[in-house]
Amino acid sequence: MENTQGMQSYNPVEKTKQWDFFISHAKEDKDEIARPLAERLNSRGLMARYIDYSLKQGSNLRESIDYGLARSRFGIVIISSHFLEKRWPQEELDDLATREANGRKVILPVWHGIGFREIHERSPVLADRAAISTDRGLDYVVQRMLKAAE
Repeated sequence: MENTQGMQSYNPVEKTKQWDFFISHAKEDKDEIARPLAERLNSRGLMARYIDYSLKQGSNLRESIDYGLARSRFGIVIISSHFLEKRWPQEELDDLATREANGRKVILPVWHGIGFREIHERSPVLADRAAISTDRGLDYVVQRMLKAAE
């Protein structure tokens, strides 16, 4: 189905869909961590929205991101040197931060190939959050996400 601007619109079933997690990442981290994490979470019965799974040709990227963020309980933010250099992931993070009203935790940071010092130099606010590091392995990250979703 296309709207008047030639972009695909969502079908009625898709409009009511909800996810446990929206995975925010830089495209350079897609194959190494974002896709494997989404696949593992989905295989455990959780719903993880990951832009490669949901973006159809002709879709508007910003619209798709906003749609996923609004319908997800949590935002997994994969913070890497690539993430800190990009505009889109930072905007996704900003959107998630606005949802953390009244002390409700929404952002689940995952540090990937990066340490405290590098994050602190670029974003002291991000460095101050409790995070999970992929240095402990993908299984550990998945276990922590499962706990957060309880």
